[in-house]
Amino acid sequence: MPYIPPEDRARYDEAIDQLATLLNQQSPDKRKGHANYVITQILRHAWGVHETAGESYSNYADLIGTFECAKLEIYRRWVATYEDQAIEKNGDLDMGD
Repeated sequence: MPYIPPEDRARYDEAIDQLATLLNQQSPDKRKGHANYVITQILRHAWGVHETAGESYSNYADLIGTFECAKLEIYRRWVATYEDQAIEKNGDLDMGD
């Protein structure tokens, strides 16, 4: 759930803006790989799994679960809205009914 209190967001926003700017400076064909690197490294370090002492099934499961929830929230908030607008613009699928 990305809906943390505003006072907690402020601690991250400058670093997020800097990373987003760096990623935006990449060509579209490189941006995906660079974003994957940044996201992977942030999660590895945040859960401590970049060190042997931090490796555990529980930590990996928590890390993957957090990433999956972020993915689903992106889909729910932006992609689904985009798809709904495309349906309105272009018509729905013929479902063979």
